[in-house]
Amino acid sequence: MKTRDKTRLKTKGFTLLELLVAISIFSVLGLGSYQMLQTVSKSHDKVRRSVETYTRTNLAMSILQRDFTQFIPRMVRDAYGEPLQPLQFDQQGYLVEFSRAGWNNPAGRARSEVQRVAYTLDYETEELSRHFWLVLDRAEDAEPISQVLLTGVKDFRVTGFMGEDTDIEAPGFSLDDNAGGAFPLAVEVVFSTEELGDVQRIFQLVDTFVDANVRPGGRSSDQDENSDSLPDSGSSELFDDQTPENPDRPRPQ
Repeated sequence: MKTRDKTRLKTKGFTLLELLVAISIFSVLGLGSYQMLQTVSKSHDKVRRSVETYTRTNLAMSILQRDFTQFIPRMVRDAYGEPLQPLQFDQQGYLVEFSRAGWNNPAGRARSEVQRVAYTLDYETEELSRHFWLVLDRAEDAEPISQVLLTGVKDFRVTGFMGEDTDIEAPGFSLDDNAGGAFPLAVEVVFSTEELGDVQRIFQLVDTFVDANVRPGGRSSDQDENSDSLPDSGSSELFDDQTPENPDRPRPQ
């Protein structure tokens, strides 16, 4: 009987060595699982940040494309009454400033559908901002409305293209007939971010306005030559733009 009791006491529980081995195995498995979970979490955060960066960049590019592709040769005046060219670079603290059409007016306010916009880059905060004015010809108290377009931007460049030349970059472009109507056929926009690197897009300006004969008022010399062929004031052809969006335009009696 005593021999059986001793045998039972010897077979109960684990030895210290067995416990140490088991703890070591569980520690290795736990450490591997934690590292795998940490890797998956970091990958998820990286993908999420990449998607957010791509979405913000795509939105910024869409706004830039909308502005540049609706460029029109409309000169404006600053707060001191000085004329500003339709498109100018590195002037008055703005990297680029120009006039564009197509400003939506869903509320039907008494304002122009032409908008003056400008872009700046704050190198300290790395913020690319878009500015626009509620009026074209500014008063002394006219201040632009600023919108942060994109963050994390380290560099922002806009270059105007004249054919295959890229020399028209810094001075304001002139639509004066004596200057030959020198303004770009297209613009190249390049900005750099830490996540995506250099992002480059080329926007072609609207073909209607890429005409060396366009004058500051937006009227070409061909239109001046053919002005005598326009219908008289009593013709209904002058009122072809009476549409559901413009139903109040009166027709001639």
